[in-house]
Amino acid sequence: MIIRTTLLISALIFTHHAYADCFTNQAGKVVCGKGHCESDQYGKVYCADAGGGAVRNSKGKVVCGKGDCAIDGLQKVWCSTEVGGGAAINSIGKVVCLNGCEEASIEYCHEAQ
Repeated sequence: MIIRTTLLISALIFTHHAYADCFTNQAGKVVCGKGHCESDQYGKVYCADAGGGAVRNSKGKVVCGKGDCAIDGLQKVWCSTEVGGGAAINSIGKVVCLNGCEEASIEYCHEAQ
């Protein structure tokens, strides 16, 4: 019972920290977010919610999603519709996501403090 509880707590701690990300902003300060973080063309850092992805698009802006994100052959950013869900590019340059893809959005991003 004690071993099972310890393993469960360890798994929850690992899962919680698995998506956290830290980044150095334009002032040289390290900032962290609950999800993946990325800096824009000006060095401002934006982060996704826990389990989410953040990518700098072709215009230099950061866009985020509920899950991981990937850039297709047309330079459009797509993210998994599932929190923590994966995204990858297939052999023809199309993004494929766990439980479907949606276009990344600034709405899913938060400026890192």
